[in-house]
Amino acid sequence: MKSHLLLDLDGTLLGLDIDRFLPVYLQQLAVFVGEAVSLPDFSPRLMAAVGAMVSSRSDGRTNEKAFYDTFRQGLTAETSAACDEAFLRFYHEIFPSLRQHTRPMPGARSFVGAAKDAGYRLVLATSPVFPRFVIEERLAWAGIRPSEFEGITSFETCRFNKPDPKYYEEILLHLGIRPEAALMIGNDLRDDGAATKVGIAFAFVEGRYARHHDPAGSPVWRGSMRALTHAVEGGEPPFAD
Repeated sequence: MKSHLLLDLDGTLLGLDIDRFLPVYLQQLAVFVGEAVSLPDFSPRLMAAVGAMVSSRSDGRTNEKAFYDTFRQGLTAETSAACDEAFLRFYHEIFPSLRQHTRPMPGARSFVGAAKDAGYRLVLATSPVFPRFVIEERLAWAGIRPSEFEGITSFETCRFNKPDPKYYEEILLHLGIRPEAALMIGNDLRDDGAATKVGIAFAFVEGRYARHHDPAGSPVWRGSMRALTHAVEGGEPPFAD
């Protein structure tokens, strides 16, 4: 019997083409912080830090620590502090304008409401490469409250990333549940489908933002967010058990 639904964010609850969004986001971040701090090597330093954050690790560091350990390497304490301040200013002053590159996902809010009404406990299983407050900003773009979720994966707490199966193991450990009690819902056959590697069933959200590359596991269900709402309301697959 499933008790928890793990929900992806980008392309699942929020209409966002990650391949188009990321270059715009990184370019604006590089310009804003690079100019605020006058750090000539900001862009390569940023990309090295992102690479360290998303790489497979076994040292127990969170994504946040892996990012900042690499980014701050060789910087003075004063420059590091200036960069931290510039990052925060960017996320508060510039990042909200990136909403224009997203759109509400049809059926997403209805699904969240229907799943809650059906008694499921929800976890936002989004790629944990952003701070918690930035993830909550993107949830607001989707018209969904953070309070709807029992947990939200973010770079402050996570040590692994999709599609590493350890990312899903960490979620199960945090929730204290077995794999068969969870269902992963997402639009990416690789990143979200990797949940099947640890025994979590996977529902694939098809449509404009579906990503079919390098599938990591076979979904037990396919369809739109609207179809998923009808399924949860009617107790149909993948909610029948």
